[in-house]
Amino acid sequence: MTTIVFMMMVYLGNVPEKERILFYDINRCKYFASRIMGQPPEPVTGRRYTAICKPVNVDLNNPNLRVF
Repeated sequence: MTTIVFMMMVYLGNVPEKERILFYDINRCKYFASRIMGQPPEPVTGRRYTAICKPVNVDLNNPNLRVF
């Protein structure tokens, strides 16, 4: 069974982080994205974190998939 969930993608500067976090609720995804974006810049390089929430289709029968 496939369903639409929201994937939070985190970037440090222009480089995407490997880890993707999935949420059932867009408001929950946006809450955590705003908390990440409120972090201070990285001390050495000055790069900032950016986070976006993107709708994606996933198969909920996949045992390796965890949705919050």
